[in-house]
Amino acid sequence: MRKIFNHPFIPITACFIAGLLLSSFISVPILHIAIALLFTATFILIHKKRPLILIVILLILFGMFRFQINQLQPEHHIAHFIDHLGIEKVNIEGQIIEEPVVSPDKITFIVKLSKLEDVTVQGNIRLTIKDKYSNTVPSYGDHICYNGTIFRPLKSNNPYSFNYQEYLENNNIHGLSYLYKSDYAITKESKNLYYFLIVVPRNWIRARIDRFYSCKYSGFLKAILLGEKSSLPSQLRQDFASSGLSHILAVSGLHTGVIALIFLTILQIVLRNRTAARILTIILLIYYMLLAHAVPSVQRAVIMISLVLLAKILQRRVGTINILFAAAFIILVINPLQLFSIGFQLSFISVFAILVIFQYLSKKLNPLRENHPKIFWLLNLVLLSLMVQIALAPLTIYYFHTLALGGIIANVIAIPLISLVLPLSIFSILFPIPAICAIYAAANKLLLFIVFAISHFVALHRILLFDFLCLNDSQVIVLYAVLTILILLWKNTDNPKIKLYKSLSFSILIIAILIIPGLLRERNIEITILDVCQGDAIVIRTPDLKTILIDTGDKTIRRDYGELVVVPYFKARGIKEIDLLILTHPHADHIGGAQAVMNNLKIDKVLLPRCDYESKLYDNVLTFIDDNDIEIIYADTSLVFVEFEQINLKILHPTYEYKNETNVNNYSIVIKIEYGDLSVLFTGDAEKEVEAILIENWGNKLDSDLLKVGHHGSNSSSTLDFLEYVSPEYAVISVGTKNRYDHPDEEIVERLDSSTDELFRTDRDGAVIFLYGGNTLKIKTILSEREVIDCDI
Repeated sequence: MRKIFNHPFIPITACFIAGLLLSSFISVPILHIAIALLFTATFILIHKKRPLILIVILLILFGMFRFQINQLQPEHHIAHFIDHLGIEKVNIEGQIIEEPVVSPDKITFIVKLSKLEDVTVQGNIRLTIKDKYSNTVPSYGDHICYNGTIFRPLKSNNPYSFNYQEYLENNNIHGLSYLYKSDYAITKESKNLYYFLIVVPRNWIRARIDRFYSCKYSGFLKAILLGEKSSLPSQLRQDFASSGLSHILAVSGLHTGVIALIFLTILQIVLRNRTAARILTIILLIYYMLLAHAVPSVQRAVIMISLVLLAKILQRRVGTINILFAAAFIILVINPLQLFSIGFQLSFISVFAILVIFQYLSKKLNPLRENHPKIFWLLNLVLLSLMVQIALAPLTIYYFHTLALGGIIANVIAIPLISLVLPLSIFSILFPIPAICAIYAAANKLLLFIVFAISHFVALHRILLFDFLCLNDSQVIVLYAVLTILILLWKNTDNPKIKLYKSLSFSILIIAILIIPGLLRERNIEITILDVCQGDAIVIRTPDLKTILIDTGDKTIRRDYGELVVVPYFKARGIKEIDLLILTHPHADHIGGAQAVMNNLKIDKVLLPRCDYESKLYDNVLTFIDDNDIEIIYADTSLVFVEFEQINLKILHPTYEYKNETNVNNYSIVIKIEYGDLSVLFTGDAEKEVEAILIENWGNKLDSDLLKVGHHGSNSSSTLDFLEYVSPEYAVISVGTKNRYDHPDEEIVERLDSSTDELFRTDRDGAVIFLYGGNTLKIKTILSEREVIDCDI
């Protein structure tokens, strides 16, 4: 307990975070929290004896109060009425409060709203202009007026997908708006102090980087110096992620520490006064934090370094752990939503690992310092990288479903090089003589070339790269609790045998945490109809953990839904193998994502219709299947799938002999799956002609509990006769929002509404999950958050 009180910000921050979390899960009126907070604070002030429990309650209440204050919005805030704006265009006015990010085909920036039509309004939106070739290019501080729509960002629409709405709201952005031509008016406003102190120097730094470095290097330098990743080459970003070096791309403690050391050294030489140098260094670090967009990692680093320097000025001794938690407390008081930021979590856990685990273990290597300094230095680098990787592993798996242990090796080389890259970058930008700047830049490019080569080599050969990993919320929390207890036990035990025993015991416990949930899992059938916009992608997970994928979504010029939705879903589930890939017919909205799926997952068999269809996409898919020796099965109603023991999978259409020269949709493979009392019918894009054939051949055997509606709800499918024979209790239309085909047809929607108990649509409900076992069907939608439990299947 004494050790805790030697670091008071540990319990203070822990209690404050508990309050933030409590308030995020439980809705309590802010007035009630304020009264309780005031009452508790008054009681503590009046009484001489201050019970610890009351101080804990006070800090928790403060956390709850701060979270609720953050959620309050002014009366005229856009968040209150954005859902009622509809699709009609309105006159929108506001001020650009962020420098526009320019890419080849668009400009994006943040607008602080002032008016909608003639109504005063507040709040920030993100505006994207698709046509950047305008006579008047917007810039920071300009007043913009245009005619358009504003809509709320989408929440997660698929399981395990990125919650864009939450991300934007955490950054105080509550709406999105798009312009597809330069139809806007710009009024140049007089610039404020922020523009001249921050924006102008930031633009100057960018220009200097572009002057002395090619695109390959300039994007990287803008990322590590200014926190701007928009111009990072995608291949470089991918290489750094796969090689465990992605932390280098953030303005982190390493970067800020090197910059602080440069500031402090130069100022001490110039001023010859340590106190003045430290004060000016703090001021310059805060200025640099603003230049680097005040991202969480640089906030944490600047606050920590500033507190250390302040302690030295005041001649106080402070623990680095206490400073770390003080930095967290300050950041969360300013913006409580940072707690839910991936950057905040990764930044603080990595530094905690360095300060607690690494420093403790590093002391054990001290005997090597004098006799073998090079070995000591090398082992320290390996140990540092290893401890950070272990500490971040649960979060990395939870968010990214990968673990790049190759970073342990890559960091040993990359971190020393980056420590040289940073000062060289600064000198090449700031030095007044261009010729000398060019020399610094040339040396820097050589170092960067080596770093890039290392990251590419480790990524290319997938050295110690583990993907398709998954952890749930409770597993992450328990893992960190176990790791924390293990650290405390290690630090308080001197006996090596007891340490070994405890380590083995906790290792077994960690393995149990990871394995037992899977062993206790109920053996159900799970059907997930993913939201892939205007296309189909359906994942079936059988009770014996076999996987069937029906179609893979669309692929357009801008989006590959196999890469964006289907593969990430499998990674998040930890599923590496598809036992049967069914491509119902060769249209792009059903096979577009097939190449991405086959590139990333092992495919045992592919089921195809026997269809003569020519397209570059379909030819590429067939070529890939052939090149990788994947078994092809052509659909026929006589096929029996013995590999799926616990379910009955039956092909109802087409037969080998079926021919249709005019309509490829009618080659769609129609499948019926039965498990227990549950029956599900998947119809692809089969149209009326096929529905009539199905009625003739199968009649009452079409009866199903769940129907995946044909052809995205088009009026070319779902005839009255067909629906009468199927008589589904539940139906799902896989369809894109505001699609160009105007699907689903209103008449078909009305027909399905009257024919079923519940109709689901991926454009409104997002992905739809059906879980059946023990005669109970549970239905859950991701976007609309609907839940249905049916015990009468």
